[in-house]
Amino acid sequence: MMNSVSSMLTKTFSTLIAGTLLAASAQAELTALVGATVHPVSAPSLENGIVLIRDGRIEQIGRDLEIPDDARIIDLEGKHVYPGFVHPATQLGITEIASVAGTVDTAEMGEINAAIRVEVAVNHDSDLLPTSIAGGILSAHIIPGGGLIRGTSALMNLDGWSWEEMVIQAPVGMHVTFPPGAVDDDDNEDLARIEDVLDQARHWRRAQAAAEAGNGRAPARNDQLEALAPLLSGDIPLFLHANRYDVMEKALDWAEEQEFERVILVANPDVQYIAERLAADNIPVIMSRVYAMPTRRWEPYDMAFTAAARLEEAGVRFALTDSAGGMDVANARNLPFQAGSAVAHGLSPEAALKSVTLWPAEILGVADRLGSLEAGKNATLFVADGDPLEVITTIERVWIDGQEFDLMRDRHRRLYERYRERNARAQGRELQ
Repeated sequence: MMNSVSSMLTKTFSTLIAGTLLAASAQAELTALVGATVHPVSAPSLENGIVLIRDGRIEQIGRDLEIPDDARIIDLEGKHVYPGFVHPATQLGITEIASVAGTVDTAEMGEINAAIRVEVAVNHDSDLLPTSIAGGILSAHIIPGGGLIRGTSALMNLDGWSWEEMVIQAPVGMHVTFPPGAVDDDDNEDLARIEDVLDQARHWRRAQAAAEAGNGRAPARNDQLEALAPLLSGDIPLFLHANRYDVMEKALDWAEEQEFERVILVANPDVQYIAERLAADNIPVIMSRVYAMPTRRWEPYDMAFTAAARLEEAGVRFALTDSAGGMDVANARNLPFQAGSAVAHGLSPEAALKSVTLWPAEILGVADRLGSLEAGKNATLFVADGDPLEVITTIERVWIDGQEFDLMRDRHRRLYERYRERNARAQGRELQ
């Protein structure tokens, strides 16, 4: 029995090694994408452009480049090449079916959960990931949910054999939900609780620094307070969650009082009402719910659709997202269409594309790797037959860190092909 198990383990190990070597070999191969219109996002589009990919990165991009003899040439004439969409706030990988508790791992018990690291909970085998990739969402900012101090988020590729392999950057930032009740209540209990924890974390940091300098005993280990240290030192930003414009105003006032160096506001379309302040203070925004109804009688029916255009007009840097909650996870692939709908209501096409590519990369601190097509950046991109913000466009090929992704892993595509073949057989014709 032991010999049999040993033989099986040896065979499994050999298979894994062979697969790893094969992947490494494929990644080292030089690939040249030629003939397409290349949309760098950070620069004007290039008709009949060339993108050279080596070792998972873009080596060169331009027209009339010299293509090495050993390059694998992929002709994309008539197609369009775009950087992968960066979802700025979602719970992909930690929610599968929102109504089934066993498939949801977005939060822990209690209101203070600073020590949560969301990346360790991500299910790399989620069926929603290939579907999102097929929609052009190639990387995503996974955020925790629930509580006052939610914990830290992570930016991840949507393909990989494990969460460790998928992580691009972690932690990205600490997430805090500003209590709405604090707007009219200076003694709000929830806000007092947040402030008390932050004060404890500041004392813990000072005690730890004194101990390291040999001037005192080290404080007792406390995961919650230790997790807040990078926020308080300014090493990671504060993602401040607030909905309703008066709550946003109060939340920003509070962040100033707390002397947070880097603040990113995560808010609903009400954010348009404080656009001038955000622009003046250079505070970036992750705006949710382009598809939302007005909540006040005096608001026009399209207040949510026009919010992005108002942010652009005011000069606010922003990224678009859905509700960023579990109920929208299954539709994360529709992110680009929200940007497209905002274009129909006044947002410029250039800003719309940036709001799901370059701007979220900048806001999340990874613009040196993602968000645009430039030499040195990750070769995370896709090929489409048209404008990817339009629902009629098909994404035909995808590369993540230089590795081509098999789009037939998307369950939706498999079902489509299955019934397309069945229909063709029923009609006695061959598939085109």
